[in-house]
Amino acid sequence: MANQEKEKRGPGRPKGLPKTGGRRKGVPNRTRVQTLERINQEADPIGFLIRVARGLQFEAATEAGAAEKVKMYPTHDQRLDAAKVLARKVLPDTKAVEMSGEGGEPFIFQFIAAPPTGNA
Repeated sequence: MANQEKEKRGPGRPKGLPKTGGRRKGVPNRTRVQTLERINQEADPIGFLIRVARGLQFEAATEAGAAEKVKMYPTHDQRLDAAKVLARKVLPDTKAVEMSGEGGEPFIFQFIAAPPTGNA
C-alpha cells in the first residue's frame, strides 16, 4: 500500500521541464497574416482613412445593402475621427512616468519670479 501513496501531480508540465513543440516565438499566425493581406489588397483601409481625413469625395450607399451609390463628402467629425485613427498608427502611446527626487524623496519645486524691471 505504501507504493500507492505517490505524490499527486497537478495538470500540466512538471516544474523545470523545458517547453517542447508548438509555434516558435515571433512566428506570425498564418491565418492572421492571410487576413491582413486580403484586407489590404481588397479594401485599402489606410488609403480610405487618408481620403476621409483630407475631406475628399467618396462613394457610399444610401442604405445598407443598397446598390445605388451617391457621392458625398465626410463630415468634420468623420475627418477628425479618421485623423485620430491614423495618428495612433504612427505616434507611440504616452505613458505616465513616476518621477522622484534624490533617494526617492518627492520633488521640491521652487518658482522664482523674475526681478522687476524699471518699466512698470
